[in-house]
Amino acid sequence: MNNKLNNNIYTEQYLLLAFISVITFKVVMLAQYLVSAAGNEAYITMTVMISIELVMCAVVYGIIRHGSITSLPLPKPLKYVFAVALFFTSMAKCVLLGSEGISYISTTIYDNVRWSYVCLALMLVCCYLAYKGGKVIARTAQIFFWLMAFSFAFHVVFAQTDLDFINLLPFELSADIAVAGDKYLIWFGDYSCLLFFSLSAPPNANGKRLVLWTILAIAGTLLCAVGLMIIFICIFGDSGAIVGNAFLNVSSLNKIAFMIGSMDLPTVCSWVVMCTIRLSLLLFAAKECLKVFFGEKWWLSVVSTLLAYFLTVYGVGNLKTSYSLATSVLRYFVYLTDFVIVIAATIFVRIKYKSLKKDAVLPPPATPALKDSSTQGEA
Repeated sequence: MNNKLNNNIYTEQYLLLAFISVITFKVVMLAQYLVSAAGNEAYITMTVMISIELVMCAVVYGIIRHGSITSLPLPKPLKYVFAVALFFTSMAKCVLLGSEGISYISTTIYDNVRWSYVCLALMLVCCYLAYKGGKVIARTAQIFFWLMAFSFAFHVVFAQTDLDFINLLPFELSADIAVAGDKYLIWFGDYSCLLFFSLSAPPNANGKRLVLWTILAIAGTLLCAVGLMIIFICIFGDSGAIVGNAFLNVSSLNKIAFMIGSMDLPTVCSWVVMCTIRLSLLLFAAKECLKVFFGEKWWLSVVSTLLAYFLTVYGVGNLKTSYSLATSVLRYFVYLTDFVIVIAATIFVRIKYKSLKKDAVLPPPATPALKDSSTQGEA
């Protein structure tokens, strides 16, 4: 299973993975954090930052059409620098953002279970998916897509919320929007792990179908991130600054819940699946970075997972510490590193493959004709 084709995915799978990667940790604690910093303007911050991410996902798509970042013919020193930087950023996000998922599972699904137990169970699954490679992660996402779609449709159909749109007013562009985006940078930029895939054309490629899936992916991302932010503000207003787990609190307000009790199981299950896939993508990216130095080894995913486990349980240990680290100066390094590497890889691909196209178009150089020896003799 561990071969060069193991990370090849179709465009539809890329769109689904990009959606999961971008959305997963923006629907947990981020809504609370943005409201605490930007108030009723938090949805503007979310809109701007999500739009940047969608553009960068499109840039990543343009890169991996030529192959994953580890398979591109980059100069070796540059490839090593990229591998070290992306390994660090992948592990940082896995630890800091994964802490939110572990905290949620240990306090909401269970009754204050120790982090070490929850983290161990979660990391074992993620380690296996990272070891199997990108194709298996993409297929897993495809299988559980219908669970996510059912959960979303269920809460749209049975939603019963009193939205107070006055909470969105007054509409003004203040400095708080930029302050919120700057402070919570590490919750954005979720596209670098997608650099380690290679795109291949599906056997039944259909241009119209691809356009439809692209539109649905973009609309779904904006709806789930920005839409949830708007609904969250309309329901809770400024008090949203003390309300965590936005997706759970919003989804619990439905007609079925008012009649028979809590109906948040579909939402919880779908988000736990998304969390598992997202963490698997980060561990997969970390493993691919190590592969640049050590080659194809089965233990690379184990090493990445063990490092993430010990940093999460013994290095972070609680949500307060995770928040402090995520909002420290570390956020600039993580966000800007991912951004700069993607831009640098794009420039390299443009220059490299543009020159190859030019060489293919130019005719071969003419060779001088040889004179006939008999003709020379007669002359």
